[in-house]
Amino acid sequence: MIKTAFTSPMPPRQNESRRLAALHRLQLLDTPPNPAFDRITQLAQSLFEVPIALISLLDEDRQWFKAKCGLNVPGTPREQAFCNYTILHDSVFVVSDARAHADFALNPLVTGEPFIRFYAGAPLVVAPEIRIGSLCIIDRQPRTFSDEDRWLLARLAQVIIDEIWLRSLASGQGRMPPDSRQLERSSAVSSVITGVQVRAARAMLSWSIDELSLKTGLSANTIKRVEADDQSRPSSRSTITKVKEVLEGAGVLFIGNDAAAPGVQLVQNID
Repeated sequence: MIKTAFTSPMPPRQNESRRLAALHRLQLLDTPPNPAFDRITQLAQSLFEVPIALISLLDEDRQWFKAKCGLNVPGTPREQAFCNYTILHDSVFVVSDARAHADFALNPLVTGEPFIRFYAGAPLVVAPEIRIGSLCIIDRQPRTFSDEDRWLLARLAQVIIDEIWLRSLASGQGRMPPDSRQLERSSAVSSVITGVQVRAARAMLSWSIDELSLKTGLSANTIKRVEADDQSRPSSRSTITKVKEVLEGAGVLFIGNDAAAPGVQLVQNID
């Protein structure tokens, strides 16, 4: 791990206790390399033609790399992490030229190895307002980043989240016994759920898109649009509510903003 003193102020840490609880519950930190995650960083490196691509997880005082291309260190002290800024929002965070940026010009990762100039990070959002890290790309030269580039990096970050759900299911973390307090919390939260949650819930139930379409009475194209979180054609609240009701009726629990856990769990499969 790179260890160099850095005195620039850290950005505010939002939802930190819940964010850390979610990260630790997923049991990703300090795990061996995973080919699926490695392939995503390799793809990002190739697509954006950058020397460095990372899946970064932010623990309490460190940034740890779950997967990396072009960098040989396991992580950095957290105060040096550009990803501290990425996890403040759901959108892609971009630094076109770190030397010209007040928050990063004196960062040891800018003034020394790996000599970061350009950075773009897409947050890894596991539940509403809970971001455990980022998929980030780094260049040693300043560069611009188009809206299309931002969209593509965000889509790759969603692939990582989907892989995290699948890993959680395979290890049994996705299942838990019924708990009345959790059911009450689920019913109290907003009916708005994300496309990632819908895809994860459908995977838990082993339902195809056509099966969910049949059970909800919605078209398959509507289900696809819900799962894609297509902001150019956003789904109506009534559509989202219908999907959520059907999935909850099959035993899926959607975790709201106050839960330090992944956004979907299977309480019981009654189908």
